[in-house]
Amino acid sequence: MKILVTGAAGFIGYHLCSKLLSEGHEVIGLDNVNDYYSPALKVSRLKELGIMDFDFQVEKIYEGQEGFTFYYLDLVDAEGILTLFSSTRPDVVIHLAAQAGVRASITHPQSFIDSNIQGLFNVLEAIRRYPVQHFLYASSSSVYGS
Repeated sequence: MKILVTGAAGFIGYHLCSKLLSEGHEVIGLDNVNDYYSPALKVSRLKELGIMDFDFQVEKIYEGQEGFTFYYLDLVDAEGILTLFSSTRPDVVIHLAAQAGVRASITHPQSFIDSNIQGLFNVLEAIRRYPVQHFLYASSSSVYGS
């Protein structure tokens, strides 16, 4: 099965990609490797998945270990997301990517709107155009309100 995992360089995304690969699935990882927390930590996780020459080039595709392809791409890039879906045609999408942190959302709300809302919309729009068998949306990363 071909599975797209957004947030692939994050803690949960990395471990999920590793598990799916060990089960013989073809995995497409996507992440923008932002600096909300250590990009070096995210890059080290990508190295564990066979991405050895990561150089922070926007919209670059990297081949990792057998069965793993990584897209360095921001969810806000609607055209890039559509291109990814049209070229890879995943069977399943597991959407884990999100901008984390309630405190930071108060001081930098636009980055949260971009990633957590616009990014989700872009993924849903791509799924509408290129249907998948299953879609799993794990979290918005943060819960707001009283």
